[in-house]
Amino acid sequence: MSVPLDSLFCCFCSSFSSNMQKLTYFAISHPEKLNRIAVYLVERLSRDLSRQRITQVSVAVDAMDQLLKSCHSSPSLNQFIESYLKMVQKLLETNDPDMEKLATNLFVRFSTIEENSPSYHREYDFFISKFSAMCHASRGDRLKQQRYNGLRGLRGVIWKSVADELQTSIWEKQHLTKVIPSILFNMQESEDNIEECVEQVEYPYPDEEAVNEEPHLLALQCLRELFGKCNFSMMKTVLDPILKHCDLHRKWEPPAQFATHVFKAILYSIQSSNSFAVLQELIYHLENTPNSEVYVRIGITTVLENIVTIAVATIGPLLLSIFNSLLKQLRASVEYENSVECVNLTAESQFQDALINTMGVFASTLPDYQKVEIMMFTVGNIPTIQHEDRPLKACDAYVQRVLMKTLLKIATKYRTFYLSTVFSDSFLQTLLQLSVTQNPEVRVISQKILHTLFDRHGNLPKLEHLQYVEDVSDLQLSIEKCVRQDQLFMNKNIHLILSALYTFAKMAESGEHLQRHLDALLCTMCLICVEIGHDMEVIELYRLCFGLQHLALDPEEPFSLKKRAGLHNVVAKYMNLSSQLLAIPMLCQHVQGVIQLRAQKGHHLLNILNDKAPISDPLDVGSSTPKAPIAQMDSEDDYTARPLGLETDSNFLFHVNDVAEALKSSNKNVDMLFNTFEVNKKESENQRVHKKRASEEHGRDSERNLERTMTIDNDDDDRSLSLDSFDWTPPDTDDDRPDNLSWCQKTLEDQDEVTFEQLRSIVNTEPDCSEETKKDQEKSREILSMFRNKNAQELSAVLYKPKESDDNTNALIKDLLKEHVEWLNSHESARANLIQSIDDIEFPKSFVN
Repeated sequence: MSVPLDSLFCCFCSSFSSNMQKLTYFAISHPEKLNRIAVYLVERLSRDLSRQRITQVSVAVDAMDQLLKSCHSSPSLNQFIESYLKMVQKLLETNDPDMEKLATNLFVRFSTIEENSPSYHREYDFFISKFSAMCHASRGDRLKQQRYNGLRGLRGVIWKSVADELQTSIWEKQHLTKVIPSILFNMQESEDNIEECVEQVEYPYPDEEAVNEEPHLLALQCLRELFGKCNFSMMKTVLDPILKHCDLHRKWEPPAQFATHVFKAILYSIQSSNSFAVLQELIYHLENTPNSEVYVRIGITTVLENIVTIAVATIGPLLLSIFNSLLKQLRASVEYENSVECVNLTAESQFQDALINTMGVFASTLPDYQKVEIMMFTVGNIPTIQHEDRPLKACDAYVQRVLMKTLLKIATKYRTFYLSTVFSDSFLQTLLQLSVTQNPEVRVISQKILHTLFDRHGNLPKLEHLQYVEDVSDLQLSIEKCVRQDQLFMNKNIHLILSALYTFAKMAESGEHLQRHLDALLCTMCLICVEIGHDMEVIELYRLCFGLQHLALDPEEPFSLKKRAGLHNVVAKYMNLSSQLLAIPMLCQHVQGVIQLRAQKGHHLLNILNDKAPISDPLDVGSSTPKAPIAQMDSEDDYTARPLGLETDSNFLFHVNDVAEALKSSNKNVDMLFNTFEVNKKESENQRVHKKRASEEHGRDSERNLERTMTIDNDDDDRSLSLDSFDWTPPDTDDDRPDNLSWCQKTLEDQDEVTFEQLRSIVNTEPDCSEETKKDQEKSREILSMFRNKNAQELSAVLYKPKESDDNTNALIKDLLKEHVEWLNSHESARANLIQSIDDIEFPKSFVN
């Protein structure tokens, strides 16, 4: 046997292949000699390595490789492999790149051999450690080749260890902490080139001689093969080193591209039924991350957002559990942001936005029935309890706003088919309750959620910021007949919805949120009209319009001029749209007549024909002049108190009789149209009780006054009552209104003697409103000029100048009070004189016997 072996290492041998064939034939013919041949080759390799005989080393390696290929089915293969692995180990211990390459080739060849009988005592600890060290090579001129060979060796270890579960397991923690960081280390060296290869399913195994292959591609393939052979029970063990590596190397920091690519590759490699385990581990890692590391939490959330579309299809019963975990993280973030421990509010807000986007993407990939469950679940976590004596906490109010944004994000991913499917009683009630909360932003978001869920035909973008429309066909609205199921739903809940809209309009505050509120109100009304369009809903919407018109006219409401005009414009725009959709000529004529009249003769804030055009200020006092504090208002109309003029001229208003007559001509039941719009039954009953009590008290007061008058008449002391002591002005009359009666009164006071002809001419002559307007404008200019031009001392002297009539006024008040006290005393004495006992009554003589 020594003769053919020695002939292999002879330098003068002309034919290595012929000698190798002889050796191979001898080993196959005598299997019991195979182990002795391998032992001799290892000894010869060790001697040649120590003497730096590189050529002889290559011969020994080639001989061992040829024997493994030819004798892989030999019964003594296990003993041969022990010597084979010793040769690989000795080559790796040299730390020479060329020897490491030879050793890697030998080990990869060994990993492809299927053994008939497993060897339970074989271990790969040395090879795992050595190949991992080669993957982290950082010295020398051949770093790329060393790392590449290290990855090939690790891949061979994975192949060999996972093939037989009874052998040394690669899934042990001590091995995975070396293998996975080595793979990730080579992947992160070329992060930009990883993304385009992540979604590729299969990779051809690189050729052994292709030393120029990129290590990051082979590392990605090793990672995918490792997870492809991983079962559910090993998932947590394999993911822990990846999470730890990303923590140590700060791979979570935004935009977290590397972490995203890694987890995408993992999800594309594992079985689809195990995808939810990856999401769970990421969420657990997010929960265990301290609040101080906000950028780590942002990165983990970003990764979840990017990979959730891959894994969401197999989540199944864990849907609410995962979503509940995300909601808990959102609430915890809000509470932490409102605490004194939070030092980076901007980053914490970014984390909340990332969570909201993640839940939105999460919901977008779910089927419709699960989206409804998610919306119900989200609504159940929104704090809505709010009372006058116990308002929401600042933290709960912030949570309310954030969760409403989350619900809006989810609602945008849902397409409504039947309203009754998505709007359960609790969901609709909570949503309407949130539309009348104290937070203006939450109110607007709740309306946007209604818009998204009501819109079934893509009409929302056309109605979101509706202006005056001359022809409704220009909007190209998609209108279909409403199904009976939705009609029944709206018939049941229309009063509740419109009551919430009425309160929503009433709570709109003047300022930056006013226009958003009005646009949202108009959009909701238009969507109900377009999407439902049933007779009952049409009538109820017109009732709401007249309720809003009455609300804008109510002098008891502390509304600004801009808000009153905005409410009138909302009514006008809806009337314009609905009248054209109904195509009733009488209704269109009435609506267009009012709109045209407002544009021609009404207040400039009521002109909706040119909403897009900038409206010039009628009090042009110069825009370049710096404004005084009194001019820092929404408009100078609020300061000068110039009314809209709708109270004095009913032609500027929409009339319920005209609308009812037009609807009746179209065979619609208009009986409900004449009912006054009420927010809800409970509130209206309370108002009726309050009015009843007030009327009863007023009746009792009237009886007392009548009794007092009779007592005074029967008194011996006669008193004279002056007509000037009575207030003849009706309680609902506005004394500041420049009507015809006040104008006539001023004209009559200016003349000493009035004849009948002069009185007739005064009554028949229309007042000159332009002259009154000019006077008001001139007075406004004088006031504004005074505040803009005079300094603080001059203004103080003007404003706090003592008046000569103050003393006279005080004396007059004292005299009146004194007279009132004397009158009360005399009344009491007179009443006491009238009360007589039965013994003191004097009967007529005719009745006395």
